[in-house]
Amino acid sequence: MAFGVSVVSDIDAVGALEVDVYKTARRPQTFLYVPRDLQPDQWPSDLAELFAAPQKVLSLTLTAEQPLAAQSATVVIEAIRARGYFMQLPPDPLVGR
Repeated sequence: MAFGVSVVSDIDAVGALEVDVYKTARRPQTFLYVPRDLQPDQWPSDLAELFAAPQKVLSLTLTAEQPLAAQSATVVIEAIRARGYFMQLPPDPLVGR
């Protein structure tokens, strides 16, 4: 089982999921979505190392219809259900050239 998956009991019958979103100065434009209230000290050591000194930027309720800037909410929800987290990486600067 992936870390945090047991915490993903907050998904309600319509597919809404309460999440916290973190950023780190070490990786600009990279965001980590985790189930709400899953604290950084509960993250696997490699993820915690990657996101050293995490800063919570927001908490929100994700639904399939929710518009997100870089990814569909459905992709984020499915990743959290499968792995326990979703990492949003910065856009590839070479795409679209």
